[in-house]
Formats: sequence, C-alpha cells, structure tokens
Amino acid sequence: MKQIIAALALTLLALPALAQTAATATPDDRARQWLTLVDDGNYADAFKQMAASAKKAGEQCWADKTKSVREPLGAMSSRTLKDIQLSRTRPGMRDGQNATVRYETSFAKRGLATETLVLVSEDGGWSAVRYSIN
Repeated sequence: MKQIIAALALTLLALPALAQTAATATPDDRARQWLTLVDDGNYADAFKQMAASAKKAGEQCWADKTKSVREPLGAMSSRTLKDIQLSRTRPGMRDGQNATVRYETSFAKRGLATETLVLVSEDGGWSAVRYSIN
C-alpha cells in the first residue's frame, strides 16, 4: 500500500511539469498561430502577442506598416515551412533563445514570397519580435 501511495504522489508531482511541456508550442506552431492573426487582418491582437521589446513603435504605427505590406498581397493561399534557425544571440537583440522561422508563402495577388518571423523565448513561450515578407 505504501508503494502505491508513493507512486501516486510521485505521479501527481510530475503532472504540472508534463502539462507545461505538452503545452509549450514549438517555434513553428507559435509562428503559425501568430501569422493567422495577421492573415485575418487582426493586427491589434497580433501586436498584443508580440514581445515587449518589439512594441517600441506603438500599436497603430506597427499595424499601419504591417497592413500596408500585407493587404496588397491579397489572401494567403498556402504556407510551407522552409526552415527554422535557433540561436542564442542575434544582432540587435539581447542574448537568449530565439528562432527565425521562414515560410514559402503564396498570396492571391502576389504568388510566392518568403515570410520571415523572428521569435524570442520569454515567460516559457515564444513571442514575435520581427516580421517581414520578401
């Protein structure tokens, strides 16, 4: 009986750690979630989910700039992961875990383009820092 209670207690202690690991999104997962907000024109929520260090310009300025780049492209037709680069250092950013996620994306009015989203790991999750389309 003592062994069963000990095993149960050990299992209960491990559950929060297991839940946190399962809930932690990969850089690709998080990038796709964030890009869906931009795809839908929901620039306010996309801005709110960005890293604090990326919010220097202010929400309206960021939204206007992003909208002026995205809307002429038309709707996103397809998005395929090209690569993910993980690093500890990145020019212009504080040291820490960050990821550069690139997609080959097709838009209704543009065709293929490369979308690049830089994410930083903070508070146990990934937050967008920079977004660009080439």
